[in-house]
Amino acid sequence: MPTGFSESRRCPGEKYAVSEAVCCARTARHFPKCRECKWRDQPGGPQAPQDPPVDLGAIFKAYDVRGTAGTQIHDTLAWKIGYATAQHLLPLVGGGSKKVSGTLRLKVPDTFSDQWIAVGHDMRKSGERLARALTEGLRAAGAGAVDIGEVETPAVYYAVGSLKALGGVQVTASHLPAQYNGFKITGPGCVPVGLGSGLEKIQEIVAGLEDTGLPPLGPLRQEDISTGYVEHVRKFAGPIGPMKVVVDCSNGMASKWTPTLLRDLGIDLEVLHMERTGEFDHEPNPLKAEALADVRQRVRAAEAALGACFDADADRIAIIDETGQAIPNDLLTALLAPLFLAREPGATVVYDLRSSWALKEEILKHGGVPRRERVGHSFMKAALRETQAPFGGELSGHSYYRDNFFCDSAVITLMEVLTLVSARPGEPLSTLVAPLRRHFTTGEVNFEVEDKKKMVKRLAQTFSDGKVDFLDGVTVEYDDWWFNVRPSNTEPLLRLTLEAKTAALKDEMFEKLVDILGEPSEH
Repeated sequence: MPTGFSESRRCPGEKYAVSEAVCCARTARHFPKCRECKWRDQPGGPQAPQDPPVDLGAIFKAYDVRGTAGTQIHDTLAWKIGYATAQHLLPLVGGGSKKVSGTLRLKVPDTFSDQWIAVGHDMRKSGERLARALTEGLRAAGAGAVDIGEVETPAVYYAVGSLKALGGVQVTASHLPAQYNGFKITGPGCVPVGLGSGLEKIQEIVAGLEDTGLPPLGPLRQEDISTGYVEHVRKFAGPIGPMKVVVDCSNGMASKWTPTLLRDLGIDLEVLHMERTGEFDHEPNPLKAEALADVRQRVRAAEAALGACFDADADRIAIIDETGQAIPNDLLTALLAPLFLAREPGATVVYDLRSSWALKEEILKHGGVPRRERVGHSFMKAALRETQAPFGGELSGHSYYRDNFFCDSAVITLMEVLTLVSARPGEPLSTLVAPLRRHFTTGEVNFEVEDKKKMVKRLAQTFSDGKVDFLDGVTVEYDDWWFNVRPSNTEPLLRLTLEAKTAALKDEMFEKLVDILGEPSEH
């Protein structure tokens, strides 16, 4: 018998012995038979690695769970997140596991329906392992788990919507550096689960869990959604003519399907940073100017019609015109809104309250209904549902589509941009955008403020001669300039956005606000 094996080291009911390494690995993964194994609690028996305790308040954010992989985001936490997610979602459809008189009664799902939860992960090195642990937690709580593998975040929304699943979880840390990971949770109908819509309940359940060795009760299936997902995305493309395009995948999930899709559409494509190794050649955040340096340089050098830079999990995008200049997403929304309003005259277009006046003006100009909304994907998606708006855009680079289950998708945005450019042959993208750059903005600027509520109240009083509202922080509007100051959900920061009809007025009013808020923070 090979070294490391022992006749006494075998799983209950199994014929052959296992090595100590296999035994310990099974224990670490909460292998069901470990619960009845005599080795479990004996001296010299397999000892599962103990994951460190986690400050849940530090990793549960407004819209997701995020932290450093291994220390904050580890297998034990992933299992608990899975279990707690199923415990939260199953009662929403009247199913799941319930204890009645001390007996566990389980309604086990047998079709892709309301008791299945889709699980995906991005390319981060810890992603597959965390997804596996999370899946076991889902199943231990009685949910069925649909493993859709390594995918971009919008593909999880597609899986939930197309399979009519109870919900979905994507294992990702979005645009954060390689050492991070986390979980984005979606409920029935692709409604996001965040603070105020269930994430706080999941945190509470996680905090009360001790035993992570419960056996799986719900079933597990693997599902390859590739063909259906690509066909779904392609439906958003109108007639697209031949053109040169540069795409920066940021070493993220955009490289899985997008290059093939674009080439199939006849695009002359150059792809940057396509390798999905779990490491990033640049910060995978298209809001950062330094992240756009490579795509801007290649667009100019290749004389491309446009460029695009995705974030790591491919739910956000930055579009670059042929001169190498980035198009802010509020102006991109203003550029695309007429496409949707031509298809649906009088429809609503949703946008976040940091957006340029130019966006509202374009919506009205083309006969649409502007809907101004709070910052954050949960508010944007809710507004789309309420108004049945076909389209919405957020300054952060998220764009939302009613026919995409009311969810955001970066590649669908690229499809719409390519359709627009193809419909205006001979007009460079910079020329199409130029009329929208008619106001002057500071962009979003951070200020460190300890008492955020007090400062918001002070600003409202100081500028009370303007039109004041408190939809998100405080917004004050005058005839020729406006500003919004809103608090960060997780940091002692206030975020200022200011816009004016002239550059001089923008600078003057910005200095006036700096006198009140203090010097801008580099954070």
